[in-house]
Amino acid sequence: MDYSLLDLITMLDEVVRKAKPVPLSKNSMVDVAQIDEIATEMRLVLPKEIQQAQNVVADKNRILSDAKREAEEIIRRAEQRRNELLDQNAIMKEARKRATEEISNAQARSNLIRTSTNEFTDKMLARVEELLAKDINNLRIMRKTLNSGNDITIDPNKQAQKPPQQVKK
Repeated sequence: MDYSLLDLITMLDEVVRKAKPVPLSKNSMVDVAQIDEIATEMRLVLPKEIQQAQNVVADKNRILSDAKREAEEIIRRAEQRRNELLDQNAIMKEARKRATEEISNAQARSNLIRTSTNEFTDKMLARVEELLAKDINNLRIMRKTLNSGNDITIDPNKQAQKPPQQVKK
C-alpha cells in the first residue's frame, strides 16, 4: 500500500496509544514488529515526500525567479519608455523654443521691412508732392499767361517763366 508520511505517523501514534503499560513502571509494551513495519514504510515514503517538498520548493523558487525577471523587465521597459517620453518632451521643448525664436525673428524682419517700406514710400510721395506742386505752379502760370494773351515759354530745366509784363500805354 502507498501511505503518505502523515498516514504512517498516525499509524505509529495508534500503536503507541494501544501500548500496554508495564506493571510497576512508567514504561509501556508495544508491538515491535508493527513499529518496525511502520518505520520501514516511513523510510520508503520519506524520500518521496522529501522529493515532493524539494519539487515544491524548486517550483516556488522558479516561480519567484520568473516573477522577479518579469518584474525587472517591466521596470526596464517602463524606464525606457519614460526616457523616450522625456527625450520626446525635450525635443518638443526645443522645437517650441526654436519656433518661437523663428516667429520672433520673422516678426522683427517684418517690422523692419514695414518701417523701411513706409519710409521709402513717404520719401517717394514727398518727391511726387514736390513735382506735383511744381507742375501745379506751372499750370497756374500758364493759365494766367493764357488769360492775359501772352506767349508761353517754358524751360523744362527752369520753372515756368513769367511772360514779360506788358507796359500799359
